[in-house]
Amino acid sequence: MGTGLLPAVVGHRGVAAAAPENTLPSLGLAADQGAMMVEFDVKLTADGALILMHDEELDRTTTGRGPVAEASLAAIQGLDAGGWFADAWRGARVPTLEDAIALLEERGITANIEIKPCPGREEETATAVVDCLKRRWPGARPWPLLSSFARESLAAARDAGPEIPRGLLLWGKPADWSAAARSLSCATVHCAKENMTPEWAAEIRRLGYGLAVYTVNDPDLAFRLRRWGVDSIITDDPGALIAAAAER
Repeated sequence: MGTGLLPAVVGHRGVAAAAPENTLPSLGLAADQGAMMVEFDVKLTADGALILMHDEELDRTTTGRGPVAEASLAAIQGLDAGGWFADAWRGARVPTLEDAIALLEERGITANIEIKPCPGREEETATAVVDCLKRRWPGARPWPLLSSFARESLAAARDAGPEIPRGLLLWGKPADWSAAARSLSCATVHCAKENMTPEWAAEIRRLGYGLAVYTVNDPDLAFRLRRWGVDSIITDDPGALIAAAAER
């Protein structure tokens, strides 16, 4: 199962279960495990560089401290982004979006790029991502998928790069979710496993959207979601889910 935009299994921040998230080693490991798409988060540094980073603060996943939005690219690239996860990964660095694109091209995989803006930088981050993709994404390959919880970011991405497909990220089920997806010209909807139901999955599919559910690490739950019509499972452990699916 899967659509052209959404393969059946997507590696969450690479292989977040086995490697430091949002690093090149983690993205490469997802490719090693058979994932054809990886999901990762992108935000802006103080000097306007695009880096792979989930949190607003540097503290959890690097040896740095303080807000990402207040640190320069040079300062961030001097940090260790692997030792927090395990000693074996010590020395991993925070990659730029361009670094990630180069690895994706080398490994023959694609991406779900989550625009994860720091507060107040929703439009700026999205516009920068689109600009980078237009300059650096391999012309012979289909565009990656952009997603975000920030509707302002998706609107900016739509305006700056309407040809690049977009996905609306949701945690709960807001009353206006379908109106938002339509107005933002989204191709996909990405929902939390905690709030997905068979009825909502059917509604999403009936309205013509591809459906991804995050973050699913239990093969039995993944199988049940697929039976509901979910196109894509976003998981910390893509190898395990790919292997489990092959056995069914």
